[in-house]
Amino acid sequence: MTVSHHKLRRLLAVGWLSLSLGCVQERHTEAVTRVATPVDMTGHWEIDFARSDNLQDQLSSIARRVQREAVRRARLAEEGRGYAGSPLPDQNDLVTLARLAEIITEPVLLEVIQNDARIRVKRDKSFALVCEYDGSGLSITVDTLGIQRCGWDGDQLFFVLELEEGLDVTHRLSRSDKTDMLLLVTSVETASTRFPLVVSQYFTPYDPDALGYRCERTLTRGKVCSTQQ
Repeated sequence: MTVSHHKLRRLLAVGWLSLSLGCVQERHTEAVTRVATPVDMTGHWEIDFARSDNLQDQLSSIARRVQREAVRRARLAEEGRGYAGSPLPDQNDLVTLARLAEIITEPVLLEVIQNDARIRVKRDKSFALVCEYDGSGLSITVDTLGIQRCGWDGDQLFFVLELEEGLDVTHRLSRSDKTDMLLLVTSVETASTRFPLVVSQYFTPYDPDALGYRCERTLTRGKVCSTQQ
């Protein structure tokens, strides 16, 4: 699957893509293993690059996993034991996965608005994540645009987005009870890879009215900072 960076950004900016419900039924579902215990995450949050994962490092880790799996399959073939499974991703598949993950994890500022029945996670340069819940731990939204599963798994807020062509995106958000910090763990998986790229991002409180530097990290340029106007 080869998709231009511009097209990926345009598609993901609206938050949802049209998809086949038949395909969605065959995909994995997010397990809720603990009783819902919502945590207050209200506030403005700014990414901490020093603590957060480097996307290039995560991609390199997946490439090594793919290489090890290729060696394992080759050894099985030499021993006369076939392997019945999906084909391994090639370099183009991994590049596409990285570009998707870069766009999805691009926001460096979050604003969380929360009450007893609804939480909205506003993200700069991207669409908001919204979940309405009734205390059951899982909320499912199905419409003509797609499917979202969200809710509380213990004290973790999760969103599962099932998008077109086998693209699955999972966000898990938690707040530390020891330090004033949010942890956002994002998993991006495509039908052509099935090797999820997982990125952990840490956020700390900030004053939205204060001027200062705003930074972003990209695959090609690394960390780039500019003065906020």
